[in-house]
Parts: sequence; structure tokens; C-alpha cells
Amino acid sequence: MTLAASVPDTWIGRLMQAVRASAKIRAVDVAREEEAVAIACGASLAGGRGAVLIQNAGLLNCGGVLAGLVELYRIPCFFIVSYRGDGRDPIYYHTPKGRVTEATLGAWRLPYALADRAEDLAAQVARGVELADESRGPYVLLITGGDLE
Repeated sequence: MTLAASVPDTWIGRLMQAVRASAKIRAVDVAREEEAVAIACGASLAGGRGAVLIQNAGLLNCGGVLAGLVELYRIPCFFIVSYRGDGRDPIYYHTPKGRVTEATLGAWRLPYALADRAEDLAAQVARGVELADESRGPYVLLITGGDLE
């Protein structure tokens, strides 16, 4: 089974609409980001694929589950993370989390990429899933609202 677990924000909510319309991906709504990670890992352990779709503020909450589950047990886990406060985000109160997102990913030594608007987003997602599978660990694709237009 392939599933996408999410605590949607505005940008992720738009992406989850596409997931819900898909016959190939099961959408799972959760109350906390750590639950999304656990559910995605469960899908991987059961022979499927799991993805986590959350905002960067939620990713910042996931340090323990990333270290204690995903990395410890080497479980492929692909993340699509809305990069709120990255300078292209028009909402001022997201700026503090945007300022620390990439530094935190670097400190946690998590592989990540910034979505490239000049390239096909679906291809970037497919590559991220492949990289998570190959590394048997996490891979994060950071997206902005403009990436979804």
C-alpha cells in the first residue's frame, strides 16, 4: 500500500487534494506530525511506501521520531515539507521557522532538496522517493506555495 500521512497547512492542503483524488495513494489525516511519520514508516515496514506531508514547523517537532525510528531502524521515509517563511512566503509570522529549517536539516544530517520550479514537481517527488528507498532513511523535499501553482 502507498499512503501519504499529513497534518496539512494551506500549501500541503492543496497537495493533499491531489492525493485524495488519486486512486493509487491513500490519504491519512493525523493529529500530530510524529504520528504521520510513524504511519508512513508502518507502510514501509508492511511492504508499501509511505510519505509524510507536513509544514516545516511540524518537521521541527519530529527530531525524536526521526532519530529513534526512521534512522535507527533504517526505514525509507519520504517527506514533502512546506517551506514556510523562506523569503517567498508572504506571511511574516512564518519567517522564524523559515530561518532555521535548512540549518536544522543540516544539523540532523537529513538529506533534502529545494523543489525547483523549472522542473516537473512529480519527477522531483519520484526522485525523492527513490532516494529514501535507496538510503533506507529519510529524504525531505522542501516546497513553497509557488511550487504548487
